[in-house]
Parts: sequence; structure tokens; C-alpha cells
Amino acid sequence: MPISINAYLKKHLKNNPSENEKDLRKRLNKALTDYKNGIKCSCGNDIWVIGSASVGNSCFTCITGESYPIDDYEIESAIKKRENIKGRRHIDEIPPNKIAGFFDDDGYEINTDLIKKPSLCITCINDDNPNEEIFCNMTRYDQKDDKEFKCFAYKTRKT
Repeated sequence: MPISINAYLKKHLKNNPSENEKDLRKRLNKALTDYKNGIKCSCGNDIWVIGSASVGNSCFTCITGESYPIDDYEIESAIKKRENIKGRRHIDEIPPNKIAGFFDDDGYEINTDLIKKPSLCITCINDDNPNEEIFCNMTRYDQKDDKEFKCFAYKTRKT
């Protein structure tokens, strides 16, 4: 559930009156900055800002042991997952005659070699079909943060 830093501080300090507000705010801001800079948990997932402020940069699952944060708070500016853009070129930085490939909605280059292939794709007739590769990659990229992958072009491969 999204929450502002100020609202979270108020809730947290009410339940933990011995906590130092200034120190907690500093730790939350550092964890949020780390998140925005693309720092990841050791397992490779995005860090959970609220939890990371207390135990160091880790994701929700590594901190709590639970698979998904159903009723837990997260700082609102960390809710919308933003892909790490470090090392990625922006379309405005590329000479027009050198622009090729794919770019996300923010103008950053997409490396199609790094797009994960869901297991559903392996059983699809379109897997490894060069005529469908672009469509398949964009479908995968579009759903990269979704819990469940759905492909409306999926056709079972005949064995």
C-alpha cells in the first residue's frame, strides 16, 4: 500500500516511540535514493524501501520471508517500479543516423538479449520463429513486471 514518508514516519513513531525520527527519516531517504539508483537486493529483486531502512538493502521476500506484500506499506514513489537505466542510452543522446532497435516509453534503449523468456514461450509454436521475434520480445518486455505472463498469440507447439 503506498504511503508518503511523512505519513509512514507518523505511523511508525506512534508504534515505536523510542525510535529517533531524524535517524529514521535519514535511513528512509537513503533507501529511497538507493532504490531510485537501481540498487537491488542480493537476490536481484528491487529493494523494499521501508524494510531496507531498518535492515539494509533487501527485497520484501528476503526481509520477511513472504512472497508478496499484500497489506504492507511501501513509500509511494517506490511503488511504480522503474527500470534501472544505468548504462542505457537515451534516444536523445544517439545521433539520428545511428538510431536502431527498440526504446521504452521513456526513450531508453531496450536490449532484447536481456528480456527474460517465460516458460510458456518455450511451448509456443512461435518460439524461435524469426517472423514473430519482435512481437514476442515486445510482449515479454511489456509484461516484465507482471506476476502472470499472458500472451494472446500463444499457440501450442505440436509434437
